[in-house]
Amino acid sequence: MLEFALIMPILIMLLVLIADFGRIFATGIAIEASARDAAEIGSNEYLGNPPAALDLPAPMGTAAYYAPLHQRIAQVVCVETSELANAQFDGVTRTCPGMPLIQICVHDSQDTECGREAFGAAIPAGCDTMATPPVNTHAGSGTPRWVEVRVCYRFTAILQSPFLSFGEFWLQRTRTFVIPCYFALGTAECG
Repeated sequence: MLEFALIMPILIMLLVLIADFGRIFATGIAIEASARDAAEIGSNEYLGNPPAALDLPAPMGTAAYYAPLHQRIAQVVCVETSELANAQFDGVTRTCPGMPLIQICVHDSQDTECGREAFGAAIPAGCDTMATPPVNTHAGSGTPRWVEVRVCYRFTAILQSPFLSFGEFWLQRTRTFVIPCYFALGTAECG
């Protein structure tokens, strides 16, 4: 009985440690999937409602066009990460101001909203992929445009002991999705 009492705290700590590894893995997958899905939806929204005719370069960017597009993309991330422990999801507006942090950029050289956090939150030091805002560049006619989505999430571990603790750390994912066939319909890129 004494041996069991001595070994039991170690076994419980080991079990919680294994559970934390599983939670980290599952959270990473959820964040990656939300970034990828948001980039794809943003690409499709842009293709379905482009800022100019499909065979013309994008006109000078206006917030009236890009702000709603960014809002739609951010909502995808918010909905898909709403079940995460630190997510601050508002079911009415389908937004998540504060967590996870989201940066969106439509790489067409005209996006006026690149580099901002989707809901105006400050970027903490732990989100190093967001520290340098995306550069909205585009190589010009004949090259595809793309949507980039960056997501940063604060993960808090279950195991909080003085001997062994993961504590808090940031999980970050960046995904892009090409806006297909924007300049030249019927080319090899379009199939």
